[in-house]
Amino acid sequence: MKHFIAIAGVLLVTGAQPSYVVSGFPPPLRLFEAELLRGRAEAHGAKAGSRNVAQQPEMTRVPQFENDRAVSWKSVIPPHTESTLHRHDRFRTIIGLVGGDLTTVDANGRKTVTRYETGKSYWQEPMPRESMHKDVNDTDKTIELVVVEMK
Repeated sequence: MKHFIAIAGVLLVTGAQPSYVVSGFPPPLRLFEAELLRGRAEAHGAKAGSRNVAQQPEMTRVPQFENDRAVSWKSVIPPHTESTLHRHDRFRTIIGLVGGDLTTVDANGRKTVTRYETGKSYWQEPMPRESMHKDVNDTDKTIELVVVEMK
């Protein structure tokens, strides 16, 4: 049996298999969504399995570790994807596994581009309480980052 827990726009899926975290829908719901889209396409004359219904990649978070002092995850950010609005309340280190330019867009639409270099680490402080942002990969390549967040 799987349990779904949503926290700040991130979904934690637990169950018989190891837990995992995704931004957006878990794979079973993504498959259900794809089936709905396929059914909608077939209703409009498209063949089942046609390339007209393409599954869009999503940002994912892969847990690395968690203890009483820190939590860590690997963020995989495919090209042309964006997260939901969220905030970071803790000090954190970000390590570029596969670097790239990541755009943050605040709730007012202001954009900031951060260039994460492969193999380099970055220190970030907690965000102000009233601020929120979403991460956007406007590039043509996947960005992979490891985040270690202090508790």
